[in-house]
Amino acid sequence: MLAFRPVLVNAGWNLLGNVLPLLAGVVAVPFLVAHLGTERFGLMSLAWILIGYFGLFDFGLGRALTRMVAARWAGRPDAELNSLCSTGAALGGAAGLAGGLLVAVVALLGDTWFKQWSPALMDDARRALVIIGLGVLPTVLTAVQRGILEGVQRFKALNAIRVPAGVLLFAAPCLSAWFTPRLDMAVATLVATRWLVLLAHAVACHSSVRLSFAAAARAWVAPLFAFGGWLTVSNVVGPAIVYLDRFIIGALLPPQQLGYYAAPFEMVARLLVLPTALTGALFPALAQAHGRGAGEARALRSQAMRLTVLLVLPAALLGGLFAAPLLRLWLGDDFAANGSAVMQILLVGFAFNALAQIPMVALHGHGMARATATLHLIELPVYVVVLYALVSTRGLEGAALAWSARGALDFFALSLMLRRTERAAPERAVMA
Repeated sequence: MLAFRPVLVNAGWNLLGNVLPLLAGVVAVPFLVAHLGTERFGLMSLAWILIGYFGLFDFGLGRALTRMVAARWAGRPDAELNSLCSTGAALGGAAGLAGGLLVAVVALLGDTWFKQWSPALMDDARRALVIIGLGVLPTVLTAVQRGILEGVQRFKALNAIRVPAGVLLFAAPCLSAWFTPRLDMAVATLVATRWLVLLAHAVACHSSVRLSFAAAARAWVAPLFAFGGWLTVSNVVGPAIVYLDRFIIGALLPPQQLGYYAAPFEMVARLLVLPTALTGALFPALAQAHGRGAGEARALRSQAMRLTVLLVLPAALLGGLFAAPLLRLWLGDDFAANGSAVMQILLVGFAFNALAQIPMVALHGHGMARATATLHLIELPVYVVVLYALVSTRGLEGAALAWSARGALDFFALSLMLRRTERAAPERAVMA
């Protein structure tokens, strides 16, 4: 239990860092629905997803840095650590610039799949996507620097940034919506917030390590990408699996249906702060514990799983029982009538998704990023077919069913993979 206490403390900081943003989201969503309209709110929910999703252009560098920095951190930086972190930051900057340019070009040249939407709304969405391209670089560099700060276990500093940043990500578009319902203006405030968040991370990171282009070294490139490359596959495919339902709904159903689905999804997704707070603290602890023996790492993971069950199951049961009253209180009768059954189904998937975080982070602690990426690659085409079929035949409830079934499959598959990994190599070293 003594070894688990630092994990609990760091998880507590992570959870605290998500509470105020969660409350901000509860207040902001009905405001945005009222001022943007259901259609533009649905698009706004996609903008939130895309701005975060384009963090995939860090190519797993943030997570790789957490693992490698945690293995080498001895309470103060040295030349080797500064070189490692500087290399990661340089690679992230180059990838962020390339990714932002790619997004902007696709937005300018590509066509939208929402054929049933009005031309004005489609033009608004296209302009918003160009603006999102400007947010790729700060998102990638923030992920890299967050990885460094997690590696040195500065969770208090990270969450001192996360609280105002999370609130701003909701408050900024609300400020824009107060003056105009234009989607591109709301998205511009999100991108501006991302640049402010990057600046805050840079200040915190500078107090722990020294980053400079001169310290970057080619020798670190291969080790970073050896682990981060396969994480990139998961970072691309994993979020695509999680959020693909909204894009399919937008393509197959009337625009307002996306809003009716996005609202309960946002409510359910916010509950994932519980397992995310825990696993964010667990990963660097596992990286250090494996260096001292597999038994300590296994004990940490078992304690984390028990705590996750105790937190998640009551939340899922209570949320399902009071789904309709909660949506009615939050957004009104229309959302309660159209979204309560969706929310109940999604809560089942939330429970499995939460539990799946523990074997996922344990496999990454074993250096098994390739195995988890392969699982996601196998899941994706199957999920696309099932999702398309269920949305076509059962609408929003079909989308929720497909999402929850995928979450259950993910949990059982990851648990089986972890069991086989530990049986095959019980004392496997994971240090890079």
